Amino acid sequence: MNAKIVACGGIAVDISTIKAIKKEYLNQGGNLIFEFNDIVINIENSETQAPEFHSFPNSPVEYYFDTSDSLRVHYEEWIEYWDEYKKKH
Repeated sequence: MNAKIVACGGIAVDISTIKAIKKEYLNQGGNLIFEFNDIVINIENSETQAPEFHSFPNSPVEYYFDTSDSLRVHYEEWIEYWDEYKKKH
């Protein structure tokens, strides 16, 4: 799979690896949260020397915004980018 880096609002993300985009409102501002697909790596088994696929979870990444309006605008922009990507792939 080819990486598809998208930059918006000071954030750059490989949109091809996104599993979910969420927003979390706080008392002041809030977080834009990106959840990513697991990383799958082909590792040779030390006993059998046969290749085995291993899956490793990715931690979510949070970006803080000072205002809930700014969070909402950035969230909507990222959802548009992600929807556009999914339609093409």
